[in-house]
Amino acid sequence: MKRFLRGLAVGLLIGGLVGLWLGINIGKDQSLFSNPFAESPALQKAREVMQEAERKMQKATEAAQSANDAARESLEQE
Repeated sequence: MKRFLRGLAVGLLIGGLVGLWLGINIGKDQSLFSNPFAESPALQKAREVMQEAERKMQKATEAAQSANDAARESLEQE
């Protein structure tokens, strides 16, 4: 009986892991035996675009802040 339960537990564990592997790949619309944790090229491109947008926003914010400071100084001098 113990041998049966041990075999059942091992079988369920292995089956669950394989099912999880295949299920993730099916959900991501990838081939079944590819690495489910590999980053897709679209995700990499999206991250690059997001980082570039953050840099541009930071640059624009700094420019607006310096313009604001310059306007404040000119108003204080008057």
